[in-house]
Amino acid sequence: MSKQKKLVASSVAVMLMGSLVLTGCGSNNNQASTNSAANTTNQSTSNSSNKNSNSSTTNAAANDATTNNATASNTAAEDPVEITMYIANSPVKDMDRVMEAANKIIKENINATLKLVVTDWSSYPQKLNLMISSGEPFDIAFGASWGDLNYFQSASKGAFADMTDLLDKYAPTTKSRVPDSVWNGVKVNGKIYGAVNYQVWGMAGARGIQLRKDLVDKYNFDWKSVKSWNDLTPFFAEVKKGEKSTIPMEAGQLFSGQPVYYNMDSVGDTTVPGWVKYDDKDIKVFNQYETPEFNAYLKTMRDWYKSGYLRKDAATLKDNLPDRKAGKLAAIYTQSFPDDVDMPEGAGAAMMSQADPAAKVYSYQKRFTPAFISASTPSAAVLTIGANSQHKEKAMQLIELLNTNDELFHLIAFGQPNVDYKPVGDRQFELIPDKYNFNYSEWEVGQSYGRMLWDKSTDLTVGDKRLSTIYAADKTAMVSPVMGFVFDSEPVKTQVANVNSVTAELLKGLEVGAIDPDKYLDTYLKKLKDAGADDIIAEKQKQIDAWKAANGK
Repeated sequence: MSKQKKLVASSVAVMLMGSLVLTGCGSNNNQASTNSAANTTNQSTSNSSNKNSNSSTTNAAANDATTNNATASNTAAEDPVEITMYIANSPVKDMDRVMEAANKIIKENINATLKLVVTDWSSYPQKLNLMISSGEPFDIAFGASWGDLNYFQSASKGAFADMTDLLDKYAPTTKSRVPDSVWNGVKVNGKIYGAVNYQVWGMAGARGIQLRKDLVDKYNFDWKSVKSWNDLTPFFAEVKKGEKSTIPMEAGQLFSGQPVYYNMDSVGDTTVPGWVKYDDKDIKVFNQYETPEFNAYLKTMRDWYKSGYLRKDAATLKDNLPDRKAGKLAAIYTQSFPDDVDMPEGAGAAMMSQADPAAKVYSYQKRFTPAFISASTPSAAVLTIGANSQHKEKAMQLIELLNTNDELFHLIAFGQPNVDYKPVGDRQFELIPDKYNFNYSEWEVGQSYGRMLWDKSTDLTVGDKRLSTIYAADKTAMVSPVMGFVFDSEPVKTQVANVNSVTAELLKGLEVGAIDPDKYLDTYLKKLKDAGADDIIAEKQKQIDAWKAANGK
């Protein structure tokens, strides 16, 4: 075993979710996610599975080694293949050096090399959609069903390769880690078009707010009582008045991108009209933009915008990562579960998401929602293979290697040990300043379950308890009524395209408060109706009714 593996040996674990169907890492709106994906838990929890799966790890590692050796032997006579992979990220320093080391591993195992193309979040969705619309070949691309990434729509239009059989043949470990119920969540017409990046954070999640601890303490704000966006207004007023260099709240599409805040779930891609209620046993589809919840949200965001609690360029800003890294934000959306009320022993110990660890910007986390599992989580972070790729089999082999070779995964996620980070024990690390930094975006390139390293500030005892709580909630959380249902947009593809044009024109401006809803909400709703929103909703209802009948619901 290499020195890297000895330092960061990890477990290959199965999902602990019992009989429920799940969802995954957080999805994101425009905060780059991750959405998911940029999950606060990324920096504040640790993996309890490392303690409990030593024997399964040994067996899985042996199987992976056998598979990789066989693959290397079979490809020894082939010419090396360059695989191009597209992801979203902020600029990454020293990436050429790290990729040179990564490609030694890749070439040795599957006789290929990886060209990792990093595009900033402000332009990645546009770049991906342009490649798809023009038919430009690509081998692998990060995809999702939130924001403008439109996984389901793109898959239904033939943009991605059907990987149903490729997974079985070239990526058996990637396939076996994820239950069939989750794979069902990324199927389109019965076929799999995205390899699920199952993450260490488990399935059950919640939505809420993350607040800078120093400012909460300074202004004596009662963070434990916060239950909604409006409860934050007094805190923002204090921050605006007393902290001239601080932005009170991170701007984001916190309605269309986060339906669970409002006890709703999307049906297919999140911005397209047609949501359902979590507690609706009849599963009636409605236009989420016509609800009182949307109207109230817009009024709050408009008030915040006019009061200077949000950036003035919020409507055009697409990448919040620089503000996060600089510690400029007093509050950001968070996906943390459990929060600091659920686990008071960890209160104030987590850093603000994606802030520079050296700055020690600590936070309080408070959730607004109960634990839940949404229908969109399986598609919150996937790797797709381009339909026009000339190297589909090799691309699938690379996805498997990223998910099974811990040395390779940690190299891309954290860089080279003692060059880019200092190992701290077997499970933690400390980034070395001004070196390679992947911006905590490892969730885009593979499955992190059982394989993570944690920042040295992480309290592993608290982190292990946190993850145990999540894995237990995987079995008890409220589950979307449309879990397992996948909307086929083909019958209304023209209407969906027309609606997307309308949302691109007005939705973000409304959601971040830059556009006055009193003047433009009616205009927005009329344009949606003219574009075919009612047809889309009717088609969703028709398909859900058929799905319910077929599944005895």
